[in-house]
Amino acid sequence: MPHTISYKEIIEDFITEERLRSYKVTFKTQSDIELLGAYLWNTHVCSAIYPLLSATEVALRNAIDSALTSSDLGYFWWKKNKLHFKSFDPEQPDKNPPFEVEAIRKNFSKATKQVQQDKKKRYNIANPTPMHQEIIAKTEFSTWEYILSKEFMGPGLIWPTHLGTVFKGEWNTTKTKELLINTKDLVKTVREFRNRVSHHEPVWKKYGVETEIDAIEHLRDKISKILQLLELVSPEKKRLLEKNKIIERAYRACTLGELRRFQHNIATHNVKSISKLCRLVQSAHDANSVEKIQVYEMGKISFLIHPN
Repeated sequence: MPHTISYKEIIEDFITEERLRSYKVTFKTQSDIELLGAYLWNTHVCSAIYPLLSATEVALRNAIDSALTSSDLGYFWWKKNKLHFKSFDPEQPDKNPPFEVEAIRKNFSKATKQVQQDKKKRYNIANPTPMHQEIIAKTEFSTWEYILSKEFMGPGLIWPTHLGTVFKGEWNTTKTKELLINTKDLVKTVREFRNRVSHHEPVWKKYGVETEIDAIEHLRDKISKILQLLELVSPEKKRLLEKNKIIERAYRACTLGELRRFQHNIATHNVKSISKLCRLVQSAHDANSVEKIQVYEMGKISFLIHPN
């Protein structure tokens, strides 16, 4: 079946050889089928990892927002006269704030305007009033990285007062300053990877990735980082993803077996008995892998066995 497709035409007209060059070099592809397979595998990886990223981003922003909303800052805690920062000088109130403080203000302003535009378009309201949760939902991921800045750490500031409320998981340090720095770095790592996934870029790319094994190890390391952040914020939400096999699916996508499947280079198991089918099902479950089978009793119809 894959040999009936004009791969050369797809490469030239829809994807371009330039975009695929890095795939050819890293995955050492020997044919257009393998090359396009590696490209489609990357898309598959993005779709498998995105639910983890989305869950982590939402968990982080909701945890921070909930903690600050419940404090004396109240709703719209990000307002200029509410969210204080360390380097603020009352004698120079008009002095430009640090980058991260200004970025947060701009992000919330942008989110507010986006809500207004959306409500105008959807409900035909002349001057819609953005609600708190609507604004929070429209914020960019970077907002929740910048809010972990050391500018907000100190007496009378939001950190370390609310750290325990926001980060309910097990801390890897007893020092609040160290936790804040480490977590901010982790959020940045996850956010930058999330941006690559959202745009279906070659998410396996990184300096030092030279082989397909390197690419897979890099992706699995990124999954580990995402889960590390999620578990720090909400161990319960991580368990929810585990129970629903979301994490298992992400790890399964980042395997050599799945790469080969998209390159149409995996074995097809001929199934003529229930016992063999059961063995293949058990094998797929144990290895968290996908098995391709062909059932003769049904006119050589092919199926894939996916672990749930």
